[in-house]
Amino acid sequence: MKTSHYRVVPSSLGDVGIVWQIGDGAPAIVQILLPSPDRSTAEMITERHPDAVEEPDTDPGKLCEGIRAALDGQRADFSLKPVALDECGGFQQRVLRETMRIPRGRVTSYGELARAISAPGAARAVGTALARNPFPLVIPCHRVVRCHGSVGRFGGGSGMKKALLRLEGVVVDAAGKVPAAFFR
Repeated sequence: MKTSHYRVVPSSLGDVGIVWQIGDGAPAIVQILLPSPDRSTAEMITERHPDAVEEPDTDPGKLCEGIRAALDGQRADFSLKPVALDECGGFQQRVLRETMRIPRGRVTSYGELARAISAPGAARAVGTALARNPFPLVIPCHRVVRCHGSVGRFGGGSGMKKALLRLEGVVVDAAGKVPAAFFR
């Protein structure tokens, strides 16, 4: 049986929750929760993972440190190694792995991401896979925007998506669009 643990990481954008499980091997990150204006991160964790135990001094795979650095605008290189990606379906795994390839300071469109995984015409399916991304920030779904540059939706809200892009040096204009120069 796996035991669930969590930690809340405070940031200027709000509290981020990290939930992991410990089984036979190293800790496996099962979910990262973004701040919500409606409920505290700790409440969301308790609702989704009622048996999780808070571990405020534990940092599985130095993930908390990396998330804090990323939310402070610093470069953070994340690995998929501590992430329980096998909990996602095959198509979603392909989408998430390709999303990891988008460099910091760049964006791509849902359609381009679909083409990159050899699924042209599957832009909506890519959007759905990203909307269900259990590992935001580590797998930078905020770097995927609409083909005309508008930021689109994001689990933490479009304001957070714009803020994350700006922290990475991406320009988001007053209309909420990313100029073509930032597309990979």
